[in-house]
Amino acid sequence: MQEQDYFAIKEEERQARQDKLRFAAGMTDFVGVILGLFVILLMLLLLFSLVNWLVRDISNTFTFINIRLR
Repeated sequence: MQEQDYFAIKEEERQARQDKLRFAAGMTDFVGVILGLFVILLMLLLLFSLVNWLVRDISNTFTFINIRLR
């Protein structure tokens, strides 16, 4: 009887440990997704900033060339 109790306790401890590890794995997945979304948003902001800069630079370049040719 004591041997069965011992194995039952060990099984419960193993299950509890497995549940903690599963929870930790789920949390790291969640944090990874949140960080990934943040990086994607940051890259989109940088891309839009680059496009805006490029549009302004091209506009200024053609304005400068037009003034220069007058």
